Amino acid sequence: MSKPEILVVDDQPTICKEVVSYLRNDYNVHAFKSGKDALDYLEKHPVDLVLLDYYMPEMTGFEVLLQMRQNKITSDTPAVFLTAEINARMEHEMMQRGATDYLCKPIDSAQLIQCINKHLAAVQ
Repeated sequence: MSKPEILVVDDQPTICKEVVSYLRNDYNVHAFKSGKDALDYLEKHPVDLVLLDYYMPEMTGFEVLLQMRQNKITSDTPAVFLTAEINARMEHEMMQRGATDYLCKPIDSAQLIQCINKHLAAVQ
């Protein structure tokens, strides 16, 4: 049985490295620093779940999510936001736009793995 494919999208290399280090034993993890690069990858490589930074330059996590939801290939792919801050408006907006869940930074590895496993189990 192959490992689930996880895509991490965060403009901060330290966050990408941290998340990859938490997940690499149990998942095939691919990390990108930009939303455009991630969307290009998703066109050719379907993944099981996307971890998406909320704030990124050039293309925000919301813009990435919107394009994912409009694409037949990625329309149902679970997308979990990673964010340093959250308020009621942001939470509402994330869920309205099709986010599956969100986690707050700094990332707790146990919470991250629990969240991923929950959402992967829901789509199988």
